[in-house]
Amino acid sequence: MQNLRWKIITILVVLIVFSTVGVYPMAAARWGLPMPGWLQNQQIKLGLDLKGGVHLVLRVQTDDALRIETESQSERLREALRTANITASSIAVSSPTEFKVEGVPSDRDASFRDAAAEADTNFNRLPGAAGSYTFTLKPNVQLALREEAVDQGRQTIERRVNELGVTEPSIAEQGAAGDQILVQLPGITDVNRAKEIIRSTGLLELKIVEQTPS
Repeated sequence: MQNLRWKIITILVVLIVFSTVGVYPMAAARWGLPMPGWLQNQQIKLGLDLKGGVHLVLRVQTDDALRIETESQSERLREALRTANITASSIAVSSPTEFKVEGVPSDRDASFRDAAAEADTNFNRLPGAAGSYTFTLKPNVQLALREEAVDQGRQTIERRVNELGVTEPSIAEQGAAGDQILVQLPGITDVNRAKEIIRSTGLLELKIVEQTPS
């Protein structure tokens, strides 16, 4: 008899707690009933299945990050050659991971290798005919840049989602290639505005600029 009484008391306590924390906050939000702040923090969070919202899968253009590094390094090498007074007929980016230097004078080859020492840190240098060189971004550097681009993309999305005031967003990396970001925004009704904020480009790019004194 005593055990039955405690079971009944336990069941009643569980029902009261569930009604207070789980049911009443949802009813209060629906019908505008008064609710203390501490109870708002304890209410059950509804996911997309129950509350609806925005579900997006975004792909980060990681090749852009590689191209920026390749272009930046080619410009730094161009400046280093200018400082060392070494002429080259052309320095051109041929792919997101590769740039080529052509027309290096044979008598300045040693000086060129010294000037290209910085590029050798992240790029493999392959000599060719007629004073040409091909610089290819090292595989481990490519992987690091791609991972960094995805991580920065995720952080950017998180900051932008905060502008929407979403209480329980889900933002996570996914995909076999590691270049996708899953975004779930429960309760968001303005889908177009959410897409506009999340998908807008946020890129800061620095390049060498030549300018004559004014």
